[in-house]
Amino acid sequence: MAAELDEMTQYDWFAHARSYETKGDDKKALEAYEEALKIDQEYAKAWFYKARLHYRLGQKELAKECAKRTIEIKPDWEKHVKKYMPDI
Repeated sequence: MAAELDEMTQYDWFAHARSYETKGDDKKALEAYEEALKIDQEYAKAWFYKARLHYRLGQKELAKECAKRTIEIKPDWEKHVKKYMPDI
């Protein structure tokens, strides 16, 4: 990893999460999204992508919770949430 773990920002963790997700390592991706959100609970992009991952994994309730948080932070993102997760 480029940054030491204790020096990583929410953006670093988000980048790692997206990389893990691309490689098919959903468990590590979820963990990295969690780390990003520990640093910044208002990081809507991390909530959104975490919601999408839960949704893809069939974890609808978790997806719904993350999507709700996304919309609370960024109300104008509701259309994106509905586009990618229409039935939650």
